[in-house]
Amino acid sequence: MIDNLNEIALDELKNSISNMNYRKYRLVTMSCVDNKDGSFDLFYHFDKESKLVTVKTKVTKEDEIPSITDLYFCAFLVENEIKELFGLNIVDIAIDYGGKMYLTADSSEAPMTYGANITIERRDIGYDK
Repeated sequence: MIDNLNEIALDELKNSISNMNYRKYRLVTMSCVDNKDGSFDLFYHFDKESKLVTVKTKVTKEDEIPSITDLYFCAFLVENEIKELFGLNIVDIAIDYGGKMYLTADSSEAPMTYGANITIERRDIGYDK
């Protein structure tokens, strides 16, 4: 067991994050891991007085994951990123880019998920070396 990791169920997420906000923790970022079994681990990383605390919850693409932008407005960027790149259903984001923050119309859907069909190609952008 990791001392600074709090594992919670999805239905406890808003209360847990609200508690972090009440206790004056600063949201550092979020991260997501594809578990390759249809589930994803969402990590919410917080800091207070140089001590990192992480809240972890397990979700699927079918779950409605509540946005935390009502508690930490700055989360709108990383929530859009995770929603777009992993295909998760994060709802009620204060500023929702609708899947167009990074990806273009011809991009693969949820390119950061296991087994995504992506192509990396070199492009000449015209800069001299």
